[in-house]
Amino acid sequence: MSDLRRHGELAGDQADGLRRLFGPAAVTLTVAAHETAVIDAYVTIKRVAHEQCCGCFKIAITHARSANEAQAVFDNMRRVAHEYLGVHLEYLGMAAPAAGTLRGSGPVPPGMMRRDSVL
Repeated sequence: MSDLRRHGELAGDQADGLRRLFGPAAVTLTVAAHETAVIDAYVTIKRVAHEQCCGCFKIAITHARSANEAQAVFDNMRRVAHEYLGVHLEYLGMAAPAAGTLRGSGPVPPGMMRRDSVL
């Protein structure tokens, strides 16, 4: 085995050890309080949870008519995500939609997701 390959494997082992020690970074999603957006968010959460072994997601709810509605949407998402996917959702609160977004927009597209830093 070449020294370069062996070094790459050691670096990978160290990264795996750090991930186990600190856990995977949380993924932040913005979800509109609309049925299709919530369904799209579940699909995204399921995909990311399986592909990236991520068990923690931070959720902000947009387009809710009130803080109570936003909380209710999140509570339902948290219950279903925990029950069926075994992941933890953290509520970031009701967020105002970003300027220029269309009414009814769904979760942030996968390419736009933000991963919080581990360190």
